[in-house]
Amino acid sequence: MEPQKLERDEVAAAMAARRELGSQYELELAESLVDRVNAVIDSRLAVRAPRRPDPDWAQMALGLGSLAMSIPLTAIVARTSAGTLPLVLIFALIACVNFAYAISKAGANRRD
Repeated sequence: MEPQKLERDEVAAAMAARRELGSQYELELAESLVDRVNAVIDSRLAVRAPRRPDPDWAQMALGLGSLAMSIPLTAIVARTSAGTLPLVLIFALIACVNFAYAISKAGANRRD
């Protein structure tokens, strides 16, 4: 849908009609011109109106699932291992899964 345009000829015609008809029709002519301008503005806004993206439930589920998995894994590794390397590996793996999803989602959005 292409936005409407208000041509100069329309404004000039309204001004010429005002001159010809006199001041008794001035209010009606002004209201008509204002209605036309409002229609043009509304049509332009309708075309340009940004649409709010739908919530990404899969990303929310992945984030909450990652958080839910990190808590017991951290407890298990902290109890069985003395080093920090297993903890770093667990969080790196969770970060990689989330990062891979974000990259795939960005690629899908770019194609749309």
